[in-house]
Amino acid sequence: MNKLHQTIVIESGTFLRGSDDSPEEQPKKNVTLDSFAIDITPVTNRQFRTFIEKGGYQNSKYWTSKGWEYIQKNKISMPNYWLDRNWNQDDFPVTGVSWWEALAYAKFVEKTLPTEAQWEYVCKGKHGYVYPWGNELPTLEYANFAIDCDPEELDRKATSVYAHPKNKSNFGCLDLVGNLAEWCLDNASINYDWDLTGHNPIFWTKEEEDHIVKGGCGLHNEEFLRCASRDYYPASLRDNLVGFRCVINEITKF
Repeated sequence: MNKLHQTIVIESGTFLRGSDDSPEEQPKKNVTLDSFAIDITPVTNRQFRTFIEKGGYQNSKYWTSKGWEYIQKNKISMPNYWLDRNWNQDDFPVTGVSWWEALAYAKFVEKTLPTEAQWEYVCKGKHGYVYPWGNELPTLEYANFAIDCDPEELDRKATSVYAHPKNKSNFGCLDLVGNLAEWCLDNASINYDWDLTGHNPIFWTKEEEDHIVKGGCGLHNEEFLRCASRDYYPASLRDNLVGFRCVINEITKF
């Protein structure tokens, strides 16, 4: 398996994390990251299907002990919405996956989940943009999102990860904002006061506690599409709000 297939290598660099738009995104700080590689797109249903077909839900070696306990207790053998045509098309990002399922898939492909800082750097790019494409305000041409958090159709559905070519970061990653938010490795934090070094930061408490998601989704408005915007959900969430993409690096221990 070529782990670098369909990834972009991000060289070591420094960027200004956070913003002045919310206390949760402060204090702003220069953060330095070692090099890593990240998936060009969110993990799609086509990609995730291999995990299912290869017995990923039946093999404990891909799961943390808490994650394995969770799927066994709840008799989980596929993502939520896996049989729903609004969400299960091949080039749609996989959704209805808990943080544990995302992490298990990442281990299956010999990767892991991005830290919040890695995700934000990839989104902002070298120029520190507000949105992946730049500083121009989003329209529906840029991303699948809900103006004023009011979706156009009540029968909401995902879009292909290739449906919005303008939704592309300076580094070349697609579909970073809108459509589905993306799980990060970090646990939720109320701000960045915990980060004292600014080098490969990650906030970790307990895997079963809430985790950061980035990028907003089809139910969120343009505020959630900002690269610095942050939200969080329980590790067990399996709603059609969240997907994920993977990274390859040397700093993770999970």
